[in-house]
Amino acid sequence: MSLVHLGHKPVHRMAHITPFKALLADLTDIISFDDFYGSAKRKFPLYLSDGIYEPIKEEAIFIYRIKRRQRSHTGIIAAASVLDAINGNIKKHENTLAAKEEKMIRLFEERNAMIKPVLLTYPNVLEIDALLNRMTASYSPTFVIPFQDEEHIFWQIEEPIRIAALQEAFAQYVPQTYICDGHHRVKTSELLYKQYKDNELLRNAYSKMLVAYFPASEVEIHNYNRIIVEHKKVPKAAFIKKLQEIYTIQLTKKAFHPIAKYQMGMYIDSQWYQLELKEEYRPAAGLPTNETLDVHFLNKYVLEGILKIEDVRTEPNIKYLEGPKGTAGLEKKVKEGKTSIGFNLYPVALEDLIKISDESDILPPKSTWIEPRMRNGLITELYLEEN
Repeated sequence: MSLVHLGHKPVHRMAHITPFKALLADLTDIISFDDFYGSAKRKFPLYLSDGIYEPIKEEAIFIYRIKRRQRSHTGIIAAASVLDAINGNIKKHENTLAAKEEKMIRLFEERNAMIKPVLLTYPNVLEIDALLNRMTASYSPTFVIPFQDEEHIFWQIEEPIRIAALQEAFAQYVPQTYICDGHHRVKTSELLYKQYKDNELLRNAYSKMLVAYFPASEVEIHNYNRIIVEHKKVPKAAFIKKLQEIYTIQLTKKAFHPIAKYQMGMYIDSQWYQLELKEEYRPAAGLPTNETLDVHFLNKYVLEGILKIEDVRTEPNIKYLEGPKGTAGLEKKVKEGKTSIGFNLYPVALEDLIKISDESDILPPKSTWIEPRMRNGLITELYLEEN
């Protein structure tokens, strides 16, 4: 599946992007950006009441670059219509939890703001890539926020002609977008919009979401690894024997990093193993995409089949570790627990995430760790303007 769009055909559905009046923090007296923005999730209402955040004068769209040591990610921050999510133009791949939705509704109303954009992606469009390149090359960034490990760089686009060019490109070439991070923020936005559908003021206030659009080339999907603790129901020798029925297993001298689908690393008793799914257990043609993922086979054949875990979604003895922490992080977590096993998974491909979204299906929980990672409070938007 190609993630680069080369055509010029009009589409019937489209991504609606609009400028918005952002709230930005006055950085003059901030000593540590890491500390300030690290606390924004908890203290935003206090910062707002203290006048630290102020609205910009004109509505704008922001070109946004996160510059890390290894690479950078460039996209845009804008407002999107909640109706795009309700109508399926913003596609999902995760279920949300009712308890978390209720908590987030209270937070949204308490803050009177969305303080972190939803991360959306779309197949690359050459016309949009060229627009972003021209705009970032034509003048200096409006402001830069330096953190200890990365820089967040912003170009504030206020000129109507530049905004119109971005809007027209998205309307013409982006029929739908895909959620990478922020399913609960999207669902909460939908619930608030519907909750206040009979109140014109509040319905309009909750009709938009703060979103960040990053094209597919700017998105990295890492693996999300598993640590299983307290697996005493199956002794190690019996566990390995059962595992050999499903996977070809080899001892390795070093930590094993899977380099292809159907491969997996396993760490147990200070020893790494290379696992490869046997041909007879690999998926047949025509199965839903979410049943072709390595995390699906781990859940089905190992966690449920061998370890007899009834529900991997609620099992307290399954711990999760984001892939960027590496095999050293996995080893450390396994050694911290008693009788633990660590599984190093092959990451889900972006093409598969998009297929699953298009199939209106869902990924197993904690299947992906997606970058770029955005921070709370960098760009915010009030729902109701304060008097």
